[in-house]
Amino acid sequence: MKKPIFMKYVQLLIISFLMFNTTTILIYGSNVNQIEKELPPPLNIDMILEETIFRRMSVREFTDNPVSDEELSTILWAAFGLREDGKHTISKINNTHAAIIYVINEEAAYKYNPENHSLVIFKEGDFRGNLVRIQYDAPYQIGLCWDADKADPNQGGVELGQIGQNIQFMANALNLGTVVTGEIPPAIERLGLPDNEQGLILMPLGYPAIQYDFIDRPMWISLLPKIKLSVNSLTYSLENLNENENINGDLTDQEISQIIWSSYGFSNYIDNSEQEPVHLRRHRTVPSAHGYYPFEIYVITDEGIFRYYHNILIDIISKYFPVLNSPVDFFGLPIITFLSKVKTGDFREEIAEITSEPNINDAPLIIIPVLNLENAKELSIESAIRFWFYEAGASAHNIMLESTALDLSSRIIYPINSDSINNVLELNENYIPSLIIAVGK
Repeated sequence: MKKPIFMKYVQLLIISFLMFNTTTILIYGSNVNQIEKELPPPLNIDMILEETIFRRMSVREFTDNPVSDEELSTILWAAFGLREDGKHTISKINNTHAAIIYVINEEAAYKYNPENHSLVIFKEGDFRGNLVRIQYDAPYQIGLCWDADKADPNQGGVELGQIGQNIQFMANALNLGTVVTGEIPPAIERLGLPDNEQGLILMPLGYPAIQYDFIDRPMWISLLPKIKLSVNSLTYSLENLNENENINGDLTDQEISQIIWSSYGFSNYIDNSEQEPVHLRRHRTVPSAHGYYPFEIYVITDEGIFRYYHNILIDIISKYFPVLNSPVDFFGLPIITFLSKVKTGDFREEIAEITSEPNINDAPLIIIPVLNLENAKELSIESAIRFWFYEAGASAHNIMLESTALDLSSRIIYPINSDSINNVLELNENYIPSLIIAVGK
């Protein structure tokens, strides 16, 4: 039976009203009845990239102050949004994107739609208190998941590590705060995800209960050049993330120092905010589960293979005072960093052959974050390895952001033969090479 003509007019009027008088659109289609909330354009954040890395830290206590739509929009765009060239703000892993982002507030759980830069309702209601064992009273919870039909757990972890870094950097630049939390099984899965989706990380988002308070005190002791601010902002680096198939050219000592530091180093800033039980501490460029920081960073140039020591003073203290449990700075100690040569010779072509990536033969700098399972302690079990790949993804993404800020190119390569890479690096089976990042021009 045909609908009466006046019913068609009523339906058209309702749709027109929704489209032109609110920011909420009701989408009609076959078996579709979703409410999509458009987000305002993201803000342009002019904070210099290195400063955002200096300021990266975890925040666990929040105020009740609301996060504005503009702020949320900016953070979600940074996390996984689309740039002007149509690419995402993070790199593909194995030539695919598998990330899925949930945004949860007091009203509902939404999925972020990067193509429309909008939120699509998933479930109505306030689920924030049901997701975490430790309750963070923040206005938003952001859940990071991946599509298991597109990526395995480790590949998913790498992609989400990039997203998590973008969220932390942009939140901090907006004077908001967040912390990376992970559980087994993942907390976000209590939301009731579709069968093809796997959860990993939950990040509360809000204004810090204690304001940021940083002291600029580099105290850098190294044969490598000290870290300097570039001229490019966080927004610039995200918008212009520079990936290149062919990596070559030459790098200055300053560029090499900046890029290696970004992967796993310590901040020039000391945190004086008393957000942690022990303040006056330097934070790292990436977060780490339980503060273990189990990765070793290996650097390959035409001169040889080197291991990066991010702060040998911290390593010594942790070794002889195991009660500290992990290599974390507690007192704003000086940064004593250097490269220790492992092997002499040019091994770039060998790495290129192992990875079947001949285009990195002439890369002036190759960085390999290697997971030391002994340093991972109880989290060396198979179900926890994906969290360490998250950390590796965060490290690799920092390298790409820093390379872009220096107007250089870089590329992330997912290793396919870990044993062969270990042989080149002279490491045993207790080590897992997670990623290969080539940097050049």
